[in-house]
Amino acid sequence: MSLAAALIYWVIVALWLTILGTIVFFYVRNPHAFGATRLLLAVLAVDAIRNILENIYFGLYFGSVYHILPAQLATVMGHPTLLILPKVLNVAAGTVVLCLLLWRWLPLAVKERNKADQRATDLEMLAAVDFLTGVYNRRQFETLARAELARCQRYMRPLSVVMLDIDHFKAVNDRFGHAAGDRVLKSVADLCRAAKRDSDIIARLGGEEFAIMLPETTEAATVQFAERLRHLTSIVLSPPTVRRSRSRSASGSRAPAFGRRESKR
Repeated sequence: MSLAAALIYWVIVALWLTILGTIVFFYVRNPHAFGATRLLLAVLAVDAIRNILENIYFGLYFGSVYHILPAQLATVMGHPTLLILPKVLNVAAGTVVLCLLLWRWLPLAVKERNKADQRATDLEMLAAVDFLTGVYNRRQFETLARAELARCQRYMRPLSVVMLDIDHFKAVNDRFGHAAGDRVLKSVADLCRAAKRDSDIIARLGGEEFAIMLPETTEAATVQFAERLRHLTSIVLSPPTVRRSRSRSASGSRAPAFGRRESKR
């Protein structure tokens, strides 16, 4: 029993040396670890060193008490001042660890999490938005359209979609350059945003084609909206480069399926 009581401290020392070695090995294999990860490794290393020193001290002391080591060690290390020294070091190391955790690691971990969330939001935005015009792209529009179509069919509510196509857009690119064509696309997107309601959804389907989904909008109201948008666009773009908008209205189960291209009149 005395042997077990003396050796238990050295078993703990071996355990913490293994942990410290694992930390060093991880850092050597990942020298570019930074931020919260590096601070966490530092906290673990400080705590491991604290436990190693404390258990070495008591391993030597009790080894001497149980006559496994020279008895003179117990006399020297049993002095009250030396006995309290490991506890003082323990408190000091614990204070350092606590300060690192609360004042450095925790704020840094929260900051990195916020950055990760922001990056995820930015990636979702890039996947859903047309980079040139800032409106939804075709994939996102079809996703939202399927959900809105299911809702209008379930509750028998009207749903309309306006398709907008710019006339002679290739001629604009050929004559004035692609930069001018980009400005035309941005202008049309801005006009659509200005004309639509908050509940309406606008998207660039590709090239010079746009679509606007109008929930809770009847066919007559959709025709009026399309005419107003065509008129505004023809005024802003000179010479007129926008073909008459085509609209289709749907109500309840009679709503058409999305993703099917309407033939030109």
